[in-house]
This record gives sequence, structure tokens and C-alpha cells, in this order.
Amino acid sequence: MLFIVHPNYEQDRLDAVISSVHKEITAKSGTILKTDNWGKRKLAYLINKQRYGSYVLLYFETDPAMVQGLQEWMEIQAKVLHQMIIRLEEKPELSDVSENPDSQSSAPYKRADHRDERNVKAPVKEVKAAVVKEAVVVEEAVVEEAVVEEAVVEEAVVEEAVAEEDVAVVAEEDVAVEETTEEKGE
Repeated sequence: MLFIVHPNYEQDRLDAVISSVHKEITAKSGTILKTDNWGKRKLAYLINKQRYGSYVLLYFETDPAMVQGLQEWMEIQAKVLHQMIIRLEEKPELSDVSENPDSQSSAPYKRADHRDERNVKAPVKEVKAAVVKEAVVVEEAVVEEAVVEEAVVEEAVVEEAVAEEDVAVVAEEDVAVEETTEEKGE
């Protein structure tokens, strides 16, 4: 379950809200596996006119029939701005490290990713250069193919014109032969 508590609560009051959620779960025969307080974070949108909220991630085991009652109980709690309960298919491997994406424990990973990003830039540039070279080769091939096609078309037009001229010449010769035959016949 992830739930968001009113942002104006001090740590003692926030702990009291978390404790009351724990008591409700255990009262309904649930078992708390892990509680991870992510602290105050900005909300994606306003909830009850609040821009911020204290996020708490809670892992617990319980009977699925109890979840609906827990959800209804969470909705009537004025201290809780919003809550979401999801069912996991498998039991997660839980550690003592916070799962907060903004926590200090995740900072070294961010730096390592940043270093990796710099190391990846060189191969990316090489790949981009190879893609550009391939695009140029493909473009040259397309242009070359177009020139060949144009030459073939021109050749076909010339052959057609020559064939038409041959027909015209043959026709003229036939006319000339007919005329000479007619002249001789006269």
C-alpha cells in the first residue's frame, strides 16, 4: 500500500498516523512486512487543496477479503489524502534500504548512471556516423538506380523513335515503290 499523509504533520503526528494504519491492519489479521517513509514530496496534482504530501510505502500480508474493508477505512481517514493498495503476485524480497527513488541511498546509482551515459556517448556517435554513411550509400544507390532507369527509358524512347522512323522510311519506300510501279504500268 502506498498512502499520502497531510503534509503539515510533524514527525510525531506522522508516526501516529502510520501506527494507526499498522493497528488497523493487524486488527484485521494482517502482518506488516515493511514500512518505508519516503517523506514529503510534491504531488502530481492538487489533492484536498494540497500541493505536497508525506508518502509512506507499506508492505503487508493479509486475507484478500480484508483489503476492501481496509480500503474503506483508509478513505474515511481525514489525515490520509490518498491511498492505493495493489496485490503483488509474488512475495517481494524486502531489504532495510529505502525504496524511495529520491533517497540518499539511490544517489550513487544516479552518479554511476551519469558516468555510464558519458561512456555510451562515444559508441552512439559511431553508430550515428555509420547510419549516416549507410544513408549516403543508399541515397547514392537510389540516385544511381534512377540514372540507370532514366538511361533505360531514354534508350527505349530512342529505339521507339528509330522504330517509328524505320516504319516511316519503309512506308515511304512502299509509296515510292508503288508510285514507280504505277508509272511503269502506265
